[in-house]
Amino acid sequence: MLGEDPVDTGFSNSYQIAFANLIGTVPSVTNIYNYLITSPTSGTLLGDGAFINRHYRSQELEYYLQDTWRPTPSLTITLGLRHTLLGTPWETSGQEVAPTIDTHTWYQEREAAALKGQIYEPNLEFAPAGPYYGNSGYYPMRKNDIAPRIAVAYALGNKTSIRAGFGIYYDHFGEALVNTFDQNGSYGVSSSITNPAATYTTNTSPRFIGRNKLPFTNGTPSSTASFPYTPPYGLNGFAITWGMDSQMKTPYTEAFNFSIQRILPGGFTLETDYVGTLGRHLLQALDLAEATDFVDTQGGGDYFAAGSQLSRDVDLNGGNVNAQVSPIKYFEDVFPWMANLDYPGESATQAIYLHEWAPYRVGLGATTALADLDFFGPLEGFYPAPANWVPHFWQQQFSSLYALAAMGMSSYNAGQIILRHPTSHGLQVTVSYTYSRSIDEGSDAERNTEFSNPNGSFSSIIDTWRPYLNRAVSDFDTTHLLTVDGVYLLPFGRGRAYLGHDNWITDFFVGGWQLTGIARVSSGLPFSVFEPGWTTDYQQEGFGIVTGKVKVHKHLDSNGNPQYFENVNAINQGVSTGAPIRLPYPGETGERNKFRGDGYFDIDSGLDKFFTLPYGKVEFSWEAYNVTNSVRFDPASIGSQLTSLNLGIASRSLTQSRRMQFALRYDF
Repeated sequence: MLGEDPVDTGFSNSYQIAFANLIGTVPSVTNIYNYLITSPTSGTLLGDGAFINRHYRSQELEYYLQDTWRPTPSLTITLGLRHTLLGTPWETSGQEVAPTIDTHTWYQEREAAALKGQIYEPNLEFAPAGPYYGNSGYYPMRKNDIAPRIAVAYALGNKTSIRAGFGIYYDHFGEALVNTFDQNGSYGVSSSITNPAATYTTNTSPRFIGRNKLPFTNGTPSSTASFPYTPPYGLNGFAITWGMDSQMKTPYTEAFNFSIQRILPGGFTLETDYVGTLGRHLLQALDLAEATDFVDTQGGGDYFAAGSQLSRDVDLNGGNVNAQVSPIKYFEDVFPWMANLDYPGESATQAIYLHEWAPYRVGLGATTALADLDFFGPLEGFYPAPANWVPHFWQQQFSSLYALAAMGMSSYNAGQIILRHPTSHGLQVTVSYTYSRSIDEGSDAERNTEFSNPNGSFSSIIDTWRPYLNRAVSDFDTTHLLTVDGVYLLPFGRGRAYLGHDNWITDFFVGGWQLTGIARVSSGLPFSVFEPGWTTDYQQEGFGIVTGKVKVHKHLDSNGNPQYFENVNAINQGVSTGAPIRLPYPGETGERNKFRGDGYFDIDSGLDKFFTLPYGKVEFSWEAYNVTNSVRFDPASIGSQLTSLNLGIASRSLTQSRRMQFALRYDF
């Protein structure tokens, strides 16, 4: 167009984006309209730019009972009980909507029907809810959160003590969950309209005209809203959004410990501990609208098995779209109208392989192929589906409806050794070592979602129907952790071992200096690699699966970047054939946190002194952080997408560079 040499095809997308920004194209505009709920059945349009004012309230009540019993002078038993009444947050002025049906039962019945070869995909509706209208809230109040505690301490002589304890600890949750749903799932209260994609070209697209003015709009919104509100479905639906599981349970932890403490010669104390926790009903991101594992009632088995077989064929053929594959009964039965699509005698499986499975295996994934076959193809008419075709795998309003559900599990087990030396001869030191293993199905906080995640990672459940496939070591798992800390009063000055009898002037300058320090070192933290597409879930990528030798070797690549894989080119090039890392098959989650990056290493130190003056005292402090200026990279920042150019490259440090600070304080 500019008369220059053609742009390399590998750079064409980046070039087009840069050129469109340069000439100021605005091909897409999203108009957002907010409504004020005025009754259980209606709402009125707010002015352009006006916010919806919401004020939430929650009520919590708890009490605690405890008693201590000493049956013998050496044995102490403590019993306790905490009972919590945890209310559901609710909006005080009625600006709250929720699904009109039980979404927990809804998503479970979707899969139960699919496993029988039946279709159960009713539309969801939303209506004003909460105590303001005399209705139930987002989820029921938690009334039975009863947490017992027990602790036992036994003195075995005057130098040894044995302790054990167990307790259940309930979380106080709800605020972050409701905030997420308030912003992303309040259907009918906030409407968003975006013009269809591919409407404008570079030449015809409207141009930027000002920071506070849109070049076009998507029509005039309705001045009123009606409830119940049904989100769009069909080609106007299939949205990727956020929701809420209507049957929440309070997350809790079962914690237990056992320790033996012994006084050793020289004033040392040795403590050995076992510490364990079991997390239950943990909040985990779950896709309520995920494609089901639909079963062929004609004997072709289920989708996950058939999709996996076809994906294996793609890998065996090295991604060759023109390869010939054997018919798979499942696809022949479920999509019979795909047969003879390109030529007489062509099997439905062959047509699916040619047009969908092989082209999308690397890049867009099996769910994209399935969406074309089950949803877009029939509704848009580019595949010859029957006129009465009803999607078999998806609900037509949502392709992904993520929600925080109280179904996660975790476990932590650790052995600890702690050696302490109390202050003696000016020295106090503690050395502790922990060997542990933390396992969970996801390591996110309640406030984390795919839309807003301050930690930079998001470990949602990939297979809604088999969440246990996510189970792996936690994102924060550290197998080994060593910590050493101490305080040492230097032996100089009046009353010390050296220069102890010098005059006050010498003592003023050399006496009273104190050295402090703490050193921490851990084994490597986990990281994952992700597929470049969406095989099992339409919104979240699955994890790669190791099938051959993959060596993690930290080094600098030819561009000076910290690279963690020894042969990243072999990994990327082998994705199309499935070795040494393959993409997951339909229904698979992949291998989460399969690899280890850097651990934590840090030494901090400080030097302090008090100067005594006639009318007060002055404290001088010199503190240094990361004394050795060691560099460790954050495993969460390692490039994780297979086939990408930054695979294995870390972009953020785990530790800060060396820093020092000085302080002078005068007390009088």
